[in-house]
Amino acid sequence: MVRQYKTMQSTMALRIHLLETSLSHMQVQLDTTKTKLEETEKEKTDLQKKYDDAVERMEREMSDMEKKYESILMEALDAVAGKLEQAQSRWEKSCEMVQLRNINKLREFGLPNLEL
Repeated sequence: MVRQYKTMQSTMALRIHLLETSLSHMQVQLDTTKTKLEETEKEKTDLQKKYDDAVERMEREMSDMEKKYESILMEALDAVAGKLEQAQSRWEKSCEMVQLRNINKLREFGLPNLEL
């Protein structure tokens, strides 16, 4: 009976030792995993910040490009409008000259006094 008790006691001591070893191993794994998790979360935060910064920068650049494009387009449209006004003025003068010439020709043929 004593021998059986000592065997059980040594078996329990061995089991306790194995469980303590396993516990310490698990604790090391847990600490390692926590450290990796913290690193991963920090990397995620850093990447999210870089992404947000990049998106913000691109939105600013896009807004600047939009303003520049609008400015270029407005300048081009203003230039076209100016050229159209000049062309209209020339055409009106040309039309008046043609009409006057035609009126003079009609007068030469004896038609009544015609005016614009």
